[in-house]
Amino acid sequence: MLDKSSPTIFVAIASYADPVLPWTLDSCMANARCPENLRFGICWQFDHDAGADLRRFKADPRFHFDEYSCHDSEGGSWARAIAQKFWDGETYALQVDSHTAFAPGWDESLIHMMRTFPADKPLISMIAPLFWIDEQSRLRKQTRAGVRTTRISDWKEAAGWSPWFVTAEPCHGSPARNRFLSGQFVFTLGSWTEEVRQDPQHYYWGEEFALSVRSYTHGYDVFLPGETVVYHMLHRSTPPRRHWEHGESVIERKNKIAYERLRRLVYADNVGEQKSLGRYGLGKNRSLKEFERFAGMDLKNKRAHPDVYLGCSPDPTTIKRKADWGKCVTIEEFHATATATSAIGAE
Repeated sequence: MLDKSSPTIFVAIASYADPVLPWTLDSCMANARCPENLRFGICWQFDHDAGADLRRFKADPRFHFDEYSCHDSEGGSWARAIAQKFWDGETYALQVDSHTAFAPGWDESLIHMMRTFPADKPLISMIAPLFWIDEQSRLRKQTRAGVRTTRISDWKEAAGWSPWFVTAEPCHGSPARNRFLSGQFVFTLGSWTEEVRQDPQHYYWGEEFALSVRSYTHGYDVFLPGETVVYHMLHRSTPPRRHWEHGESVIERKNKIAYERLRRLVYADNVGEQKSLGRYGLGKNRSLKEFERFAGMDLKNKRAHPDVYLGCSPDPTTIKRKADWGKCVTIEEFHATATATSAIGAE
């Protein structure tokens, strides 16, 4: 039975015909200090021809499933929004992918971090290091990667001005802020699932940027974990199935919708367009301009401070004075400067 006298954790997982889901659920529970205080909300998008045996989890009152044929799936954001509906007032919320390995005591570690980070509403997130199963069926982890910040590696009109995120260099020292959250690992207050509910009309590209902006304007501060508590699966043979197997026409249609929603959220010229997003719009705790100062992004002109492209942690904001705006450049300008600098260094 769920012990609500102790801190409880709601675990939200969207799984698209993923045979690794049972393994992930076992890893989550086996490595938790207090598995009795976990509660799961899972959107299971099944394929009868490539299923996973979930009967023992369905018999456990800690688990709640909403099931759809993968042929009826509307994508990852849609599925995550469905999983979040199972939140029932738990203290904390964890969002992970359905192919995740957990470190021993992950729950205790994350709760401790939440209580020590200097913010009213801390949100812990990073692009997780990798794990894989070797030829002898042994679990291997990318332990030397360290805790890394997130940087923008691409930011172009062809992708609806959706920034593309990758890992930067290892971050030393804690607590360290991160500009952007990663959908594969989010740990924060349980109320986040209601305040910043996933936009079911979003798709993959732009989803994490939209969530980062919405979370910040709702008062959440993104921090890197003080230690690695989860690992993301490296698929060394067959890549995982994704919604884009539905075909190019579906991808094009859904991206068009997602890009338009991102435009209204962060690039619109008037407040009316932003408000048209309803509960999936900006929060009221902070403004979009405050996010720009924090992250170091001139959204109107599609320019960013070099720290954004390098992944340097904000301390506590990127733009500290008016002159810092003058350092902002486009992604093309940044790469051109970096290439020229490398060429000079090689001479």
